[in-house]
Amino acid sequence: MDVSTATIKFSKQEIEQLIKSIVLRLNISQDNFFGKDEERPSYQRLKKDLIKIKKQLVEGEQESNGHVTKQDFYGNVCENCE
Repeated sequence: MDVSTATIKFSKQEIEQLIKSIVLRLNISQDNFFGKDEERPSYQRLKKDLIKIKKQLVEGEQESNGHVTKQDFYGNVCENCE
């Protein structure tokens, strides 16, 4: 089976909205309103992947907090220009 990948940029809030949408989709399909849900495993994998990505983003934010100096944040700026 060939698997293709793509790089897509999402903010943390956009990822949270995607997760909420997938949870809603899974909850609706669980009630069998639309018959057999053959896409359910795909949505479950997508939800799992998005949760993992969100967790990595949060961990990355925590790692960088407290380690960023004024110099790192602003770069080389002369005091007269500020």
